[in-house]
Amino acid sequence: MKKIITTLSIFMIVSCNTYKNSYSQVDIAKENVEDYIEWLNEDLFQGNVTQEEYEKLIKEIDNK
Repeated sequence: MKKIITTLSIFMIVSCNTYKNSYSQVDIAKENVEDYIEWLNEDLFQGNVTQEEYEKLIKEIDNK
């Protein structure tokens, strides 16, 4: 019985606190752009994109 009460209490606490962890669309967009830039940096480092392509893509991100 103690396990059931403890488990239910934990689920209630977690479900009541989820609103604190919600993100706005702007926050999600910023994270996506940051991830994209990180991936682009890795692609440049690994040689998957040229320096010219990299600069063009970064410039497009800055313009938006």
